[in-house]
Amino acid sequence: MVALGLILLAAQAAAGGEGAPRAVAVVPAAWKEEMAPWLELRRRDFQVELLVLEEELARGRGADAPERLKRRLWERWKAEGLDYVLLVGDADTLPVRFMVLDRRTEAAFDTAFYPSDLYYADLAEEDGSFEDWNDWSEGHHAGWFGEVRGETDKSGPIDRDGVHYLPEAAVGRWPVSNREELRAVLGKTLAWEERRPEATLFLAHAAGWVDARPRLDLLSAAWRTAGWEVETALYGRTEPDPETTLGALRAGPALAIHVGHGTATGWQGCLRPGDVPVLRAAPPAVYLSVGCSTAHWCVEPPYQPYLDVDGILHAGTNAGEVFTEPPPAPAPLQPGRLDESGLGERLLLLEEGGAVAYLGCCTGAQPCALSLLDGFAVALADPGVTRLGAAWNRALEHYVEAEELRGLEPDEGWYPPSIFFQGMKFLLLGDPCLSLPLRDRRGA
Repeated sequence: MVALGLILLAAQAAAGGEGAPRAVAVVPAAWKEEMAPWLELRRRDFQVELLVLEEELARGRGADAPERLKRRLWERWKAEGLDYVLLVGDADTLPVRFMVLDRRTEAAFDTAFYPSDLYYADLAEEDGSFEDWNDWSEGHHAGWFGEVRGETDKSGPIDRDGVHYLPEAAVGRWPVSNREELRAVLGKTLAWEERRPEATLFLAHAAGWVDARPRLDLLSAAWRTAGWEVETALYGRTEPDPETTLGALRAGPALAIHVGHGTATGWQGCLRPGDVPVLRAAPPAVYLSVGCSTAHWCVEPPYQPYLDVDGILHAGTNAGEVFTEPPPAPAPLQPGRLDESGLGERLLLLEEGGAVAYLGCCTGAQPCALSLLDGFAVALADPGVTRLGAAWNRALEHYVEAEELRGLEPDEGWYPPSIFFQGMKFLLLGDPCLSLPLRDRRGA
């Protein structure tokens, strides 16, 4: 496996200094004071700045709120560099960019919108100019960003908006809607940095998905070489079950990785919706799942009810609405009952235990997501990578190369466009500045 060789090389590499990276947090004005402990913490290692959302939107230029905010981030990156961005706010609070897929669904006019925080990470084109994710801007396409074609429309490139894709900054989001949620996530983040756990891993491979067990065997060996301790690996001849999964998580691994079927409410055969409160008793961990929808955090128009850019509420195709023309783009904020939640967000928002960060897919995932896991594994084995956001950016960069995104072309099926936008629908729910666990390399 190519990834294994890369991991072993990284594990033997010399550690490198991070210097003084730049980090910003974007926060609504009402919560500015709540972020003081985060600023104090991050000033130890970063050149750090707090950006007030309302002020940035007022000063920014662009077609809508996401573009205005992104331009402000790009301007900082262009002027002085920008390495990490923490977005503080859920879909009802901080603007969301929805990308577009020509998913074959007649009632939806073959259109699907998905939230994508990669938009805020992919700041620039190759030449450093602003990346607007909107090359195709004729008619209604001017209001559709990050368009991916090839499932229904076979006539043109899959990457219809010419998305650069590679991140200039590591972006994470705290999907919080009130002060209580913000304090809970902030408190767990501060506690993590104070205790900096040892590098211990939990691995689960659920039934019914592509068999990744040989891959996990190879990755586990490489992680051990790099100084990680693989405490529990539930992917042998028998499949994991909720009881053994909960027992392993309560033992306190620093990183929990899941491969297999997932939903917005759990890991199939491993974690059930009712298990989330139980994990209050477990030390907070970083979670990564390559299963479907476990990081669902925002409404998926036009299938679910959504508010469009003109302020019109739609019932969605799941409730019987039929679109006979291109559906209106979703509004950047989806307030009230439109603010969806899923497993990753629920684990993150627990006051104690659960997740200190969750990496996962906001909607359906496919087997090519294993390339994201490979890239993340390479980063975990590199002693020069010490921050979660940097590791995730390595995963995205590896994915673009491993899946040959630039050469994808439509075929008679639906899979090529799904490969292309896989990385666009994964996100980091958590602080991208979060320190990775301490690795013991004495036996390496």
